[in-house]
Amino acid sequence: MIVEKRQLDGFTLLLVEGVIKLGESAEFFAQTLDRALANDAGHVLGDFSKINYIDSTGIGELVGYLGRFRDASRKLILVNPSERIKKLLQVARLLELFPIYDTVDAALSAEANARVTASSPVARASRRPRYRRPHRSSRTSK
Repeated sequence: MIVEKRQLDGFTLLLVEGVIKLGESAEFFAQTLDRALANDAGHVLGDFSKINYIDSTGIGELVGYLGRFRDASRKLILVNPSERIKKLLQVARLLELFPIYDTVDAALSAEANARVTASSPVARASRRPRYRRPHRSSRTSK
């Protein structure tokens, strides 16, 4: 497995090539995602256009890191995954969890627009927590 890393407009692009399966390739893939999470800022685009094969271990790594990226308020974005990868994610009911784009340019454009929209004054105001009245129980204590 080969991974080339590039920085593009505040995003980290990982160009992934080869196979991701149980063993060294899945471990290397996990280390790559871990380093991107720890050392880089912004969302991470994983270009999967040159992935020949991925097994359940590779899918597991993707899902595990998806949660870690979300905890850091970042996205793990898939670019051009094969129909097989999409099918595996769909069968596991995980397809909707990942932002997926056909090209790097489409991902950069859409996510940059989402970033601008999210930083607008209206969007910031809508994210503010609203006061809610505490729930009162209908039970009374003796």
